[in-house]
Order: sequence, then structure tokens, then C-alpha cells
Amino acid sequence: MKRFSVLAVAAGCALSFQAWAATVAESVEISDPYVRMVPPNAPATAAFMTIKNTDAKDHAVVAAKAHINKVTELHTHIHDNGVMRMRKVDKIELPGGASTALQPGGLHVMLIGLNEPVSEGQKIQIDLTFDDGSTKSIEAVGRPIVPMKGMQMGGQMNGGMNAGMMQGKALSNGRNQNPMALVMHANPAFPNLTGIAIKNAAELGLNDEQIVKLKAWTKEHGDQMQRLFQGVSAMEKELIQDTLAGQSKAELMAKFEKTLAMRKEIAETKIDCRDNMKKVLTAEQFEKLASIYPMM
Repeated sequence: MKRFSVLAVAAGCALSFQAWAATVAESVEISDPYVRMVPPNAPATAAFMTIKNTDAKDHAVVAAKAHINKVTELHTHIHDNGVMRMRKVDKIELPGGASTALQPGGLHVMLIGLNEPVSEGQKIQIDLTFDDGSTKSIEAVGRPIVPMKGMQMGGQMNGGMNAGMMQGKALSNGRNQNPMALVMHANPAFPNLTGIAIKNAAELGLNDEQIVKLKAWTKEHGDQMQRLFQGVSAMEKELIQDTLAGQSKAELMAKFEKTLAMRKEIAETKIDCRDNMKKVLTAEQFEKLASIYPMM
């Protein structure tokens, strides 16, 4: 009996030691890890997954490293006066015995400075470091953007942005009542960067001189861009009405050509805006701006 008791105690101690010795990396389970595919020239993307902490104690992800980019950060989205903004965080909390979702519009791993475009089905190694210093390597899969529930505009999704980013104030530069609808409607392929940079000046680390230069560019071109956005919107509504009213093909195509001319002018101005941003901002600031721009 005594021998059995000694063995039982020894076995119990061994089990306790094993439980105590287990790392956080060993106690977490990762499911459905994927990296969002972005346009070929996009400098950043994000990785999403679900992390289950099987330990009873709370833990946290404190760092991450992907192997297809230059800088990897932990990020979240916050609502700031009705505007959804992306923010870097020091850690992602993992409550004990619970699952934490990294998903579009919320917590995610930000991959900045992509070395190459992410392709569908591509396997991407990501190393997660936890609060005890242990690391877990996972294999995320490249996946196309899938519109989230509620991400509708005019019956269709434009550009594959997050639902939170589709709200009118998400791209507000203080000039437009509903800039998202106008900007995306007019030329979704070309981003509107100046307003985003000014609103996120602190996070980008912009100095006063940079802000003055950005505001000067907006003042010079903003009113004309607004007129073009509104012109495209009004012209296309008119086209719908005239089509239903039975107007001839020649007349409709003539009006359509006018919308194309306005769209071209919008696109050219947006490209000029981008080039101006690259002159005013440092390369690091511009890369950060690209990650803040609401494409998640």
C-alpha cells in the first residue's frame, strides 16, 4: 500500500510538472488561418484566424512575423467619433478557456511591405509569439476577399472593403456629406488618400509642414473633385431615366461618353494626389498610410 502511495504521488507530481511546464504555444489551438488577397500593387494585407486558449489562465499574442513581407504588426479597428480607424496594438488578449476571433473589421495581423502579391491557395508561414516567449508557427492560406454580411452598396459590393469601412464617414475628409458613396461610385480603383492622411496625422507621425502641404493640395483640388463626383452621379442617374424613357442609343452613348470623360479626370487627379503624397510623406509614412487606408 505504501509503495502504491509513493508511486501515485510521484505520478501526480510528474503530471503537475508537465502541466506547469507546458508553453502557451502548446496550449493554444489555431483554426482557419488565412491571408487576404489584395490588388497586385497593394503594399499591405492582413491575416485572420481563430485562436483558442485551452489553458484556464489568460494569455496573449505579443508579436507576429510573416515571411512574405517586411513588417508584421498586431492591429485592431476602433470607432473614433463615428469613424472606423485601424490601430496598432501591443498584444492580442487570449482569455482563458475561450476563443478569440481575428477577423475583418476587428483584430488582425497586419502584413506591411509585401514582397509579392498573395495568390489564391498560397501557403504563408506566420510565427506567433506569446506572452511567455514561446512561438507557434502556422500556415495561413491565401484567400480572396469575401464580402461580409451587410456589405452592400447599390445591391453590389464595390472594392471588397470591410462592412465598417463602407459607412459614409469612413473616408470623410471634412468636405463631403457621403464621400464613400461618391468616391467609390466615381472611381473605385483609385484611392482618396489626402483626407485619410490628415485624419490619421498622429499615427502617421506627420509634422506641421507636411499637414500644411497636404491641406494646400486638398484646397486646390477638392472643390473640383467634389463637382466631378456629383456630376458622375447625376449623369448616371439621368442615363437610367433616359434609357427607361426610350431615348435613342446615339443620344445615350453621347451622355455615356461624358461620364467616361469625368471618370478619367477623377482618376488622373487621384493619381496626381498619390504622387503628391509620395513627395510630402516619407517612404515609411506612405507605407503606413497604405495599411491604414480602409481596404481590410
